[in-house]
Amino acid sequence: MAGTRGLHAMALVLIMFMAPLAGCFGENDGNAVVTVDDAMVTPQVMTAGVFQGVTIVAEQDLSAFIPYLIIDEETNYVVNSTVVDLRAGEQVQLSMLAPPRADMGLILLGDYGRENWPIRDANESWATWYSEGGHKSADGGAIVRMGQENITLNASQDTGGPAAAYPLTFVRPVAPAYSSDEGSRHSTGLVAGRSTYNYLHHLTDETLDPLDLADGAVGYLNRWAGQANAAYEDAAVYLINELEAFGLEVITQRYEFTDVFGNQNPESYNICGFRYGSEVPDEWMVFGAHFDVAPPANALLLDPHITGTRTYGTGVGAYDNSAGTSMVLTVAEAMSAFETRRTMVFCFWSGEEGGKRGSDYWTDYYVKEDNPDVTVTNYINLDMAGVNWPGGGGAPHGDPATTVDPDGYPKDEEVWPMRVYLGPSLDHDVINQPEMVG
Repeated sequence: MAGTRGLHAMALVLIMFMAPLAGCFGENDGNAVVTVDDAMVTPQVMTAGVFQGVTIVAEQDLSAFIPYLIIDEETNYVVNSTVVDLRAGEQVQLSMLAPPRADMGLILLGDYGRENWPIRDANESWATWYSEGGHKSADGGAIVRMGQENITLNASQDTGGPAAAYPLTFVRPVAPAYSSDEGSRHSTGLVAGRSTYNYLHHLTDETLDPLDLADGAVGYLNRWAGQANAAYEDAAVYLINELEAFGLEVITQRYEFTDVFGNQNPESYNICGFRYGSEVPDEWMVFGAHFDVAPPANALLLDPHITGTRTYGTGVGAYDNSAGTSMVLTVAEAMSAFETRRTMVFCFWSGEEGGKRGSDYWTDYYVKEDNPDVTVTNYINLDMAGVNWPGGGGAPHGDPATTVDPDGYPKDEEVWPMRVYLGPSLDHDVINQPEMVG
């Protein structure tokens, strides 16, 4: 019994002796486990679709991986994801963009100075990844941080092991001016589908306007390129005014071409708005769409839905290409306020219906000859995007037809698939929009 009491006494002495040293060893052994209780993130309910302040407070030493667009407070650049290191008691405030089409998000937490982090696959949402335990798995996608101050994130094969996942709720408000059927669920945020629709509606508005001598309509119709077409010139002035209102420098390039009848046509021109980069202004990221439309090509110059015969052009051009024009306007309005390393250029091409004349002229002459030091690093073309037209059937019994009409326009066998996926609808992780063609 005496020996047993001696062992107990020795154990108690060792426990008391080791207690003051436990923290010292714990800081260096790398085995401390960070949990969601070791940090506080506010607000926990974020407004989706806009940049807003997010504060992370550390209860113990930790690192946090924020996998969303962030505005760097030193450069004012928008960066894609970042990692911050926080000692116990420290906090950091970030300007973060909560995605507009997600209901929840995550901030991952790990040991202080952690370099490798798990991430979702490109074809799944963070919500799906989280629900399937992706943050607990050592497999799957991963990134690695490079540097301690000017952090960049690169793809990696090493996830670094499990990470704590701090959940956030994203809520996208609806504009009270619109009903659900009118797009209220997509009417707010930095970029909103309703804004694109408003541009599209304005460009294609066929309401009669007897005071408009260009096309007799509220919108901008019949804007086929060249031949001193007043409607085309009217639409060009509208686009120039919009780009200038966004604070962009607008540069136009008129050019001459020979039309199909052998006539010289000096009246076409491109319109581009420039937001110059602050570090590498000679590297250009270009967003482009042609804004000319095709005139009806039948003998009576009538809309093919009226004649019921296969022809070319409508004079309105909602699909080809007021849709793309509206998307470039929306993007230009949203992005023109941001500082960028490279120059952003928002262009509206002319003469596309005659064979990409405008964009060819711009690249062959304006870029290569007039600006030989420029490199176009990225180009996004928005042409006939987002509308499932013609959809089949056509005149004389509507789009789409329920029965085959061999004389209808467009032909039922010419049904086109949707070029750009507009969904999903209520399920953010499932491609299930009704009538979608795969």
